[in-house]
Order: sequence, then structure tokens, then C-alpha cells
Amino acid sequence: MPPSLPFIRLVHRNLRKYRFKIGLSITIAILVLSLISQYIAPYPREGLGYVPVGEENRRLLHPSPQHLFGTDTLGRDLFSRVIMASRSAIIQAFSVVFLSLIIGLIVGVLAAYFKGLVELVLNYLTELFMAIPSIVIALFFRLTLEAGFHVVIISLVTTWWAWYARITYVYAKGVVELDYVVLAKLSGLSSAKIIMRHVVGVIIQPILVQAISDLGSALLEASGINFMGLGLPPGYPDWGVILYEGISEMGIMAFTRTPWLVFYPGLFILLTTLGFTLLADPLREDLDPRLRRRWKLWF
Repeated sequence: MPPSLPFIRLVHRNLRKYRFKIGLSITIAILVLSLISQYIAPYPREGLGYVPVGEENRRLLHPSPQHLFGTDTLGRDLFSRVIMASRSAIIQAFSVVFLSLIIGLIVGVLAAYFKGLVELVLNYLTELFMAIPSIVIALFFRLTLEAGFHVVIISLVTTWWAWYARITYVYAKGVVELDYVVLAKLSGLSSAKIIMRHVVGVIIQPILVQAISDLGSALLEASGINFMGLGLPPGYPDWGVILYEGISEMGIMAFTRTPWLVFYPGLFILLTTLGFTLLADPLREDLDPRLRRRWKLWF
């Protein structure tokens, strides 16, 4: 497998593609929103989950100039809730992918480089954790720990690292058998230098692209765990929690009589996931030109 181009050059080459530009614009917009949401929210305290006192007449108001996304079942401004939930979404998605990537990269490279018992044990652990549903882990930690970010992140990282370990192992296995790696071993170069310079340096680019692509999936799974009440506590500014509160209070009527309770948080989840996908797809096509054919087949 030929050495990959530097990751920065890969990104620069894709700046000309419209899909990449759209994905990058959406991603930057969500990142900026997560940083400034508490300053632009019209009702920041309600965005954090505080219930307005003595404002019973504000419950379930339709979208209006005063409340752009309407209000929820407790009278809180939904626009403030949704935009302030962007920070929670970004923290969870990036934390899960980053930690899983680091752990999986280490395990995968070690399994490919050190043969024998080390390879056997690490591959067995990888397959074991890949078979465990993240929702089961979330349920276990929710019963043993207090609600919070740590429940969501630990639950997903516990299973996600195995996915990156498997990808890394497949890439690294093809590299460690190449002549220049064998010659580096015979020359007396330390294993740490060989791994970092001649193995990780070659395979890191497609793995980083895969990590960008997985940000959307991480967001969906984290929102799903919070939607089921297994992650963040009720009232916390999170898109999954907002969906849970709207449906749990109104039931099926949330889709008919009060659609704004589920439409706006769902829309932001969709847009953020779409941004991550459009950002990663052109990069993957650049690494594997065969993927470009799918667009010709679909359209």
C-alpha cells in the first residue's frame, strides 16, 4: 500500500468540491453556535433547563417572533433550549470519536505488529467488545452511576474503540509485512520508532477520514441514549433530552398537535449529521476513487 498523502493536503484538495464546502460550512456553523449559544439565546436560563416561575400561560405556545421555536410543556423557550444543546452534541460526538480512535489505534497497531499471543488476545478482545450493544453498557452504567456526560461517553467508547481497533489492524497488517518495515526491524530500530514512523504515519490518514465520517453516527447514538433517559438528566440542554421530554409529556400528540417539540431538535440532529457526512464523503472518495462511481449509479 503506497504511503498516504498528508492529511492537510487531502483537505486542501477537496476544498473545490461543493459537497465538501457545504459539509464544512454546516460543521463550522454548528461549532460556532455551540460556542456563542449562551450569549445569543434570548432566554439563557431557560435554555439551561430552569423552569420560569409564574408563567403557566407560556406552556406549549406556537412558534412566534417572541419564541421562534415555540415553548415546551414547562413554558421554556425552545429556541434557547435547542441552540444551547449544540454544545452538548459537539462535546459528546467529538469525545466519543477521539477517545475511541486513540484506544483503537493503539490496540490495532499492537495486534498487527506483535504476532503470536499478543495478536490473538487483542483480536479476541476486539471481537468481544464489538459484539456488545452500547445500549446495554449505557443501561449498566446508568444503574450504577449518576446521570451525566460520563455515562454516555463511557458507554459508547466501551464498544466503539473495537471498531477502530479492527480498522487499524486491517490497515497495519498490510504495512508491517512490507519490505521497508522488515528492513527497519533488521537494522535494529526500536519497535516504538518503527510503529510511529513507518506504520502509524502511513495508515493514519484513512483512519482520520473514517473518524470524521463517524462523528454523525456518534451524535445519533448519543442522542438515542439520552432520548431513552439513560444518559443526561431531564432538563439538560441536549437534543435527545428535548425530544424525550416532548414525546414523554405529549405522547403521539407531539407529532400532530405540538410538532415543534420534536421537529426542531430533530432538524438540528439531521443537519449536524448531514454536515459531518458531507465533510467526510469527498475525503473518502479521494482516498478510494472507486467510491466515486456510486454517485453515477444513484443519480
